[in-house]
Amino acid sequence: QIYPNLRHAVVTMYQTEGPRTFYRGLTPTLVAIFPYAGLQFFFYNILQQFSKWVMPAEAKNGANVKNLVCGSCAGVISKSLTYPLDVVKKRLQVGGFEHARAAFGQVRTYGGLLDCMRQIMREEGPGGFFKGLSPSLLKAAFSTGLIFFWYELFCGLLCAMKSPESTKRKEG
Repeated sequence: QIYPNLRHAVVTMYQTEGPRTFYRGLTPTLVAIFPYAGLQFFFYNILQQFSKWVMPAEAKNGANVKNLVCGSCAGVISKSLTYPLDVVKKRLQVGGFEHARAAFGQVRTYGGLLDCMRQIMREEGPGGFFKGLSPSLLKAAFSTGLIFFWYELFCGLLCAMKSPESTKRKEG
């Protein structure tokens, strides 16, 4: 409702706030992405090991479902642990739209990462860092589950293509 198109938004934001406006939320994004990605792989590996312990006789036909479930769980756990940084990132990114948000209630302005964290803690308490967690967990479960599902599927296909048995079949 504020900008008629993307070009107008970019030009207006640049003219009114300068080039720094395009980098709002970059610090918490960079701070959050490394632990989030690392935690995804960490918990995926842990859950894979746990699934081998729970179901020692692994059936090949259930491996894809197991990868999907382990990936989904890893996504939910890692998103839950890093979500506070997501909240801070999003709040910093919407800065500058105060006049558009005024109709929705209280408008907050932040002076950076630490100021945003302090204000959330002071005004909303620890629960403020987890607002909107549920839809984010659903997204993390689906996306991470599918990422690991396809990753394992393609790794298996590549290994099968590379194995000596598959080369013998092609020659014969």
